Amino acid sequence: MNQPRRINTVALYAIAALLLANLVATFCRSDAPSVLPSAMGQQRQAPIAGGSGVFVMPAQLTRDTWGCYLMDVDRGTLCVYKYFDGAKKLEFVAARSFASDSRLANYNTAPSPQDVAELVAKQTLGARGTATPQDQQPRKDNRE
Repeated sequence: MNQPRRINTVALYAIAALLLANLVATFCRSDAPSVLPSAMGQQRQAPIAGGSGVFVMPAQLTRDTWGCYLMDVDRGTLCVYKYFDGAKKLEFVAARSFASDSRLANYNTAPSPQDVAELVAKQTLGARGTATPQDQQPRKDNRE
């Protein structure tokens, strides 16, 4: 009668040992949950459309043409690939370095940032009591 009870006890200890080994293995991994909070510099980049500075996004290049953009943030490059459905292949279309592009303040834009700054300054003066061009126009009365 003691034999089945002894087997059950050994099985329970074996299960407990395996659960403990699983817990130790989980906490020993590099991306394991931590009891203590980690510093912000130690957290990994969230894998949203890529990771480690390389991102891939699907793109509709024309009405019937699809492909993807590949952006490497570390190198400052953007690549375009076009997908050919009939041939079931992906073809390299273009590449560009955007490392210097982000240093431009005003290129091919309208209105220019200076014009917008002037408009904001005029609007601010109008709000402080100086008459704006809209206030100088006579108001029409609809009472007749």
